[in-house]
Amino acid sequence: MVLVACRGGGDKDMPDVTALSPAGVRQLGPSYSPDGKRIAYWTPSSPGWQLWIANADLSSAQKLPVKGGTEPALWSPDGSRLAVTSAEGRIVVVPVAGGEAKRVTTGSGFENQTGWFADGERLAYVMTTGEGGGDYRGFASSLARGATQPLVPGEKRTNIGTPSPDGNHIGINVSDGPNRTIWVADSAGMNPRQLTKEGFEDQVISNRMSWSPDGKSILYESRRTGTADLWVVPVDSGSPRQLTSDVRNDYGGVWSPDSKWVAFLSDRGRQTDIWLVRASGGEQRRVTDSPDAESNLAWRPGTNEVTFVTTSQAAGIWSMDMASGAERRLTPDSIRPTWFNGSPDGKQIDYTIERGGGVQDLAVMPVAGGASRILVSGGGTVVTPWWSPSGKQIVYLSDRGGSQDVWIVDVSVGAPRQLTSWPGIENGVAWSGDGTKVYFQSDHDTKLGDAWAMATDGGEPTRITRNGTLGAGSLLSRAGVADFFVQTISPNGGRSAISRVRPDGRMTTVWDRTNAYLSAVSPSGDSIAALVEQPDGTLHMMILPAAGGKGRLILAPNDWVTFWSNDGKSLVYTTFVDGVGDIGIFNVVDGTTRRLTATSQSEAGGEITPDGKTVLMRRMTIVQRLFTANLSKLLDRSK
Repeated sequence: MVLVACRGGGDKDMPDVTALSPAGVRQLGPSYSPDGKRIAYWTPSSPGWQLWIANADLSSAQKLPVKGGTEPALWSPDGSRLAVTSAEGRIVVVPVAGGEAKRVTTGSGFENQTGWFADGERLAYVMTTGEGGGDYRGFASSLARGATQPLVPGEKRTNIGTPSPDGNHIGINVSDGPNRTIWVADSAGMNPRQLTKEGFEDQVISNRMSWSPDGKSILYESRRTGTADLWVVPVDSGSPRQLTSDVRNDYGGVWSPDSKWVAFLSDRGRQTDIWLVRASGGEQRRVTDSPDAESNLAWRPGTNEVTFVTTSQAAGIWSMDMASGAERRLTPDSIRPTWFNGSPDGKQIDYTIERGGGVQDLAVMPVAGGASRILVSGGGTVVTPWWSPSGKQIVYLSDRGGSQDVWIVDVSVGAPRQLTSWPGIENGVAWSGDGTKVYFQSDHDTKLGDAWAMATDGGEPTRITRNGTLGAGSLLSRAGVADFFVQTISPNGGRSAISRVRPDGRMTTVWDRTNAYLSAVSPSGDSIAALVEQPDGTLHMMILPAAGGKGRLILAPNDWVTFWSNDGKSLVYTTFVDGVGDIGIFNVVDGTTRRLTATSQSEAGGEITPDGKTVLMRRMTIVQRLFTANLSKLLDRSK
């Protein structure tokens, strides 16, 4: 069942890597039981992802009654239960031996588990809350009493925390505007003490392994240089030490069971690989050397084995004639495009090319076919590039200047220009309706985020909103429409809400009755498409009036709208079946649907050209498998 896959790059000093997943099976989000004998993971399902447990070698797999995302499940200290975030964004606990999943929280905002307490009867989590006008806060749930309370009583700033394995402390990431620092409190959340002061820190909680297993140190990421580096701070001395300092991102670290080593992901060398470093610092050793991207690190307890996910993806941008269904590939199969959109006149597309290790290029090419041109190359990311209404410029986000900032490039001559240079992170970039300025969301001088505007020829950004609750990074506009739309955290229970923003900063609520997620804006700006939580907890696409009010339920629960046609009559959507996406058209007038693709590959991101004759889409084949690397020889050589 376990197959030898490779010794990375043929380097004799690197460990053997073996495949756990069978070929052709997608498995993500591995997490091990405390004794290292069992593993939990996710596989594609409809809807969402299906949770499984199995022996450590993936034998005797058992399906659990939970569907969610791919976030690694949290094992209780005794290994008898798993805590996960469900597909509806609620934290549930499910017995490993069998039984129903039970929700253990009571809020209406989005939730995510962060760690079990050592007693196994309390669970820490983060939740969007209406406190402070809309915020993220850490909470603790008592499974026995069915009650929740703040993880750090009295803390009014944005915070997220993780209990230590020994039960003596709580590690806390506190955000005060754009400044993020690491704190530690006692097991009751009292007597908090600041450990770091630079203001660019994030706890490595995505892997649920911030704390060293001995409970003495916290692993965190710092972006003081712009890109991420790994640091460790002992909770007693509070003297941080830097573990990595590469010019590219180092992140996703996990501790060895003996607390002496840290395995981590790095984008160095234009590919994402696994590296190893002593927790005390020193030489960094490569574990993998593969063009496939590694993720989801998990160090198996009681062993020297690191388990991870490898992702390889073949992709291309395609066009389809609406009348005949004839398809044509636009981009060559030698590149891997990760994003695209059509120009306002429908004659060109822009697209990003994945070069590996967090580096992308930006290119344009004619829809009718022909040579492509590279506008931006090397040096960093290219995120969500959007055409200006005139089609002469493209705005995008990039970390090529350090932190993620707003950039713009002229389509005819290239020459990218940096528009913002704040030390924080900008998100959700979009054009104003008339194309004279760009809007973006930033955590600069605010609690979570606000909307800003900036002229395309430069100058100082102008603040548009001042409520500080734009924390989701979702901001959409439409050519010819003066207003734009944003994702906010509602003061009404902390739900994910959608608001309409006027150019002068006035905000009106479009929807905050339940959680809602912005998807597309109509050509006139009088309506939006959004994924909305229904009374039964499921998420379903709706058309909502921009002025607020009752919406219209459309499509099936697995469907997601990606584009609203220029004539306003059609929505392009993606429907997912067991993790494979297909493209369809929804007729806004009569409510009928037309399926355009039904292939073994996955299609997404569909758009209709302005003349209504062509659909553009990205088609991809994704391979994601679990692998393991035995680090014994590498650790022995490092003694």
